[in-house]
Amino acid sequence: MSQHLPHAHATAHNAHAIAFLLPHLTATTRLLDLGCGHGSFTLDLAAHVESLGGAASQVTGLDVNPDAIAAATTAAAERESAVSFTRGSADALPFEDDAFDVVFASQLLHHVPDPVAALRECARVVAPGGLIAAREVDYGAMTWYPPHPGLSRWRAVFSVVADLADAQPNAGRHLPTWFVQAGLDDLQVSSSNGTYASPEQRKHLASTWVARTQDEDYQQRVAVALGDIQTTSRKLEPSSAQASGQRTTTQEAIAQIVEGWHTWKDTPGALFIMPHVEVVATVTGP
Repeated sequence: MSQHLPHAHATAHNAHAIAFLLPHLTATTRLLDLGCGHGSFTLDLAAHVESLGGAASQVTGLDVNPDAIAAATTAAAERESAVSFTRGSADALPFEDDAFDVVFASQLLHHVPDPVAALRECARVVAPGGLIAAREVDYGAMTWYPPHPGLSRWRAVFSVVADLADAQPNAGRHLPTWFVQAGLDDLQVSSSNGTYASPEQRKHLASTWVARTQDEDYQQRVAVALGDIQTTSRKLEPSSAQASGQRTTTQEAIAQIVEGWHTWKDTPGALFIMPHVEVVATVTGP
């Protein structure tokens, strides 16, 4: 999400999101940021390693999306950072065994079809005694005030869309169990909240989700989730309402969701809390 933030807000967001990992880094840490996106966290982690006496070249970012890698590479050049970025998948990392001291994954595992297998792959590339650190949000535990039917519908619809995409919107609560199932049981577990309360924070959060909700690809996913588009024989078929040009359930839901975000944003004293779970696991030898 950080790539959608203004720079000052992004810096604050990043500092909060990586705080649990920073005490574990040293001047010699070789670090992999898995699912690095546009490289915002990667570059901040590299800067921290440099501040300890290390080099930015010890830090690598990896993402499956070539556009994200291109954007991250550009961002590194703009900051004159020696961080390297490469394309690859979490289930088959393009690195030798024991290549890193730390693997960091923020908001990645809920997208991965088999997060346990991905964690085992992380353990392969971490040297004995090294760490795997992951942070995941939990949509089901999010809370906000004041209540609005549009926001309740937003979470319900998003959860169905995520489920149909084999994603896990409540990944935070699953995270420690995924680690244990991957054979990683030396865990430090913590939690923290992303809090949106100021007018600027409320505007940012609402505008981000309104934009995402109105994205054409996301709306098609919503239409499938709500039955306005039927999946038959691997083809997308419109419902009778959609085919006849009538107002669809998807259109009604999107309108209510957008109204909910705007109403919440414009309410003085409104609050939104996003809980995250963080796990740091020590990788033992074979």
